[in-house]
Amino acid sequence: MFHIKKMTPEDFEFAVELANTMNWNMVAGDFEFNAKLEPHGCLVLLDGSEKIGVATCISYGKMGWFGNLIVKEAYRQKGAGTLLVKHALSYLSGLGVKAVGLYAYEWLVDFYGKLGFKYDRDFLVLKANNVSLAKFGELRTAAKEHMPAVVNLDAECFGASRKKVLESILLNMRNVCYVSAENDKIIGFATAKVYDEMAEFGPLVCASNRTDIAVELLEKLLWRLRGLEGWMCLPAAETTMVKTALRAGFKEESRVARMFLGSIAAEDCLYVAESLERG
Repeated sequence: MFHIKKMTPEDFEFAVELANTMNWNMVAGDFEFNAKLEPHGCLVLLDGSEKIGVATCISYGKMGWFGNLIVKEAYRQKGAGTLLVKHALSYLSGLGVKAVGLYAYEWLVDFYGKLGFKYDRDFLVLKANNVSLAKFGELRTAAKEHMPAVVNLDAECFGASRKKVLESILLNMRNVCYVSAENDKIIGFATAKVYDEMAEFGPLVCASNRTDIAVELLEKLLWRLRGLEGWMCLPAAETTMVKTALRAGFKEESRVARMFLGSIAAEDCLYVAESLERG
């Protein structure tokens, strides 16, 4: 009999082992971070007493994000994944969420489509074994006083306030964040989460007509984090940004489709995802 419970620290090892059967390169800290941000949005599916699946979701006011869906191979095509998705959507709805986004691997687009999600655009998941870039721009390191402007700019482009995520990233001294300003107004920002010898790039946000700023922000991150293993997820159509990443040693690992259930009020902006799990 299937049933779902809240993920606890005792479940992190299982979640990591299951997720990495799909080569997702996750560690316990990834699930710990999700659980800290949205404790009741991290789920474990059981068949009796056996753990068979996990999923995560997060709420941003009227918008939510769904991610990390995986079930043991023996339980696929038996309704387990659908049960986790519907449970997460019900949870988010109870918080007042009206629209939910996700990144779907190509083989899951039809699965999510049957649950009401609509295709938006393609994103590339890129990896570099050794980030390498010599060129960089002169940008301002983000400080605590930049937080309100960064949060507001992100909300305009994303469609909802991700303050709790951005604060967790920007206030962690291990991470890296740069801002670009004109006439003392923040017009773009870029962050990267740093874990030992690996960095996860994003979010990066700026106006859609300022590719020059987006590239400058990305180049500064790439230079600052040279020598590390790197990951990022960015729109396939943003060819200038993609070329910048490729020049720094990144290669395409996979493609995902951004999909939405419900309508969002986001502006058209240049964008690098924060993560597959949280948008």
